[in-house]
Amino acid sequence: MSGRHILEERSKLDVGIAEFDGQNRDIHSLLERLRSATANQYGYATSTILGELNTQMRITFAVQESLMRLLAFPDTEAHVFEHRQFLDQLEVFRKRSQDFDVVDGVLGFIRGWLVDHIQNCDRKFAAHFLRRGMNPVTSEDH
Repeated sequence: MSGRHILEERSKLDVGIAEFDGQNRDIHSLLERLRSATANQYGYATSTILGELNTQMRITFAVQESLMRLLAFPDTEAHVFEHRQFLDQLEVFRKRSQDFDVVDGVLGFIRGWLVDHIQNCDRKFAAHFLRRGMNPVTSEDH
């Protein structure tokens, strides 16, 4: 993947809130590692990376969901439901990571889901976050 394409893809994952964007960059890095592992048909590495991705996604989702509840985001339950569905699907992929017929479509599914979810759901929450007067920049960015 070219450097320009990676930057374009990263920008699709940004929502304008430093904490979320940092988490999304960590997820993007895991996806790049996953791309390499699947391209080389490294089943064990693919399984390990999918496990790491699952952990990172759980952390990211927990942070988002906590803030949604604290800030009374009106679409919280629908958003949480999408998170749960994704985590369930990710676990199915992890369990089948040795099956390269399945793995070929995993990265495309994950990337597609993430970009769609971030652009259509997370950005709505980010806008709500900002409307509630929250600071989009963390103290370590100052």
